[in-house]
Amino acid sequence: MACKDAVLKFLEDHNRPFSNNDIQGSVQGGFGKSAIQKALDSLVDENKVKEKVYGKQKVYCILQNNDSSGNQLREDLLEMDRKINETTIELKEISDQLKIKSQLVAQLKGKISLEDAIDQKIKLDKELEDVKQQLSRFSEVELICPKKKLATENEYEKYLKVYKQRKRMCLDMVDSILENYPKTKKHLYEDIGLETDEDAGFSINE
Repeated sequence: MACKDAVLKFLEDHNRPFSNNDIQGSVQGGFGKSAIQKALDSLVDENKVKEKVYGKQKVYCILQNNDSSGNQLREDLLEMDRKINETTIELKEISDQLKIKSQLVAQLKGKISLEDAIDQKIKLDKELEDVKQQLSRFSEVELICPKKKLATENEYEKYLKVYKQRKRMCLDMVDSILENYPKTKKHLYEDIGLETDEDAGFSINE
């Protein structure tokens, strides 16, 4: 059976709208999509098949013969069936479009607008310039040799240890004297001329 005859018979037998893909998947004979479409276009030109467009999808159904005999109720039911199928196809097209738009909205969700992006860029550029200015103050500073730095740190630790030992010894002697001293620690410091770190403005944290 020729492709056009097979397509026409299929539409007559089922008497409801179908898309090209639906017809290709149902018509026997192994016809390709392009052959099915060519047969449909020819049947439309011959006014044997009606074509309707829903968005990007086309559907096809057999044209009804007003001279054919049959029960009017059956024709009405068939017409209702066609409308239901047309509506179903149209609904699927709308649902597909909604799905695509929903995916697009999901992709855009959380992304900043171009205006906000420009504002952020201006802010970041300013912060970058501030950092460059701060770094420029150290451009002429001579870098310390790692070995020299380590030697200085070791020497500092050595003197710090000696300082703490001598301070502890001094405070121990002061505590011993205070056991038999009739006045306060402050008076003792004044009497013997002892100056504390606080009096000298010295802090071990500096």
